[in-house]
Amino acid sequence: MTVFLLLYLCADAARIDCRVVKADSWSGPHAYEQCTDVVPGLTKALTAPNRKRHRFVCEIHVDEAKPAEHKALPTFTHQSFRM
Repeated sequence: MTVFLLLYLCADAARIDCRVVKADSWSGPHAYEQCTDVVPGLTKALTAPNRKRHRFVCEIHVDEAKPAEHKALPTFTHQSFRM
């Protein structure tokens, strides 16, 4: 198991418009605990206004072996723009 520490950088306190940044990662049976141990200190290091807008999240990714013939499909991002 691999755990990623993600930082959600958000434009406002509603957290509607956010950018996700991978901050760190851990692997192994205690990876999630290691990640969650770090989050309170990082959150406390943010200024009070930034604590309302940004947040740290530990996300679990299960390590799976993929067959050699597996090919990653392209990802499409849907965006709509209003004028």
